[in-house]
Formats: sequence, C-alpha cells, structure tokens
Amino acid sequence: MQTKILTFKTKKFFDVYNITSDVQKFLDEVKAKDGLVNVFTQHTTVAIKINEWEAGILSDMRRVLFGKIADPAEYYQHNDLEKRDPATICPKSGGKDCLNGHSHIGQMILGSTSETIPVKDGKLQLGTWQQILMFELDHARERELVLSFLD
Repeated sequence: MQTKILTFKTKKFFDVYNITSDVQKFLDEVKAKDGLVNVFTQHTTVAIKINEWEAGILSDMRRVLFGKIADPAEYYQHNDLEKRDPATICPKSGGKDCLNGHSHIGQMILGSTSETIPVKDGKLQLGTWQQILMFELDHARERELVLSFLD
C-alpha cells in the first residue's frame, strides 16, 4: 500500500473542493496500474463524496442540507456546553469551535468519511460526470486527507 497526506486550508463553511485531479496526480506519482484508491478524512465535519461538480447541485445541496435539515440556527444539544461531555470540548477556543452540531449532522447525512475508487491502467474509473469532492461542513481550518493506493 502506498499513501500520501493532502493538506487543505478551507476558507469557509460549506467550502467544496474538487479533488479529482489531486487523486489522479497521486496515482501518477506512485505509478499505479490496477487496484483501488481510497480517499479518507479523519475529520468528523468533513465529507468525501463522489458527485457532479456543478454549481447548481452544490447550491441546492447547501440550501436543502443546511437550510432545511441541519439548520445552523436550530438548537443542538451538542452545542450546549453545560450539558456536553467536557472531554469533547475544544480546549483552544474555550468551546467556541465546538458549536457545530449542524456540521456533525450534515456529515452523517452525507454519510462518508471516505470513498474508494477502482483504478485501471493508472486511471480513476469514474463515470462521465463523477468527480471526487471534499466538503468542509464547519468553519475555515486546516484539513488533511489520507490517500491510499492498494494494488
């Protein structure tokens, strides 16, 4: 197995990155032939998904997911620092970075911390419109993705 860490500095809530070319570049670097590539995030408020890279669908996703299903303005017990397990409160910010219940709900609905894609002759075997997307579901911060190629 060959691995690489990709680091991103996201800019804002619901920042979306098309990382397809980054993954293909990794495959080129490791001289991949046939196998599987996995894209994984260790963050609970980032989602990795395969979908279309199209402004309308991304706008609709944000509107539906965070305007109707996981509205940031709603009450989340996760954000109630008096009820929350103190061991899970972000120490650097005194809890301010932990007020992200909507982000966790959004990630669980999107439902993926990873995607695994077949590779043939060194190329991603994605469908015509499919792209690999990374969704920042919280605020701007540094994020890491683990890429792994298994042949």
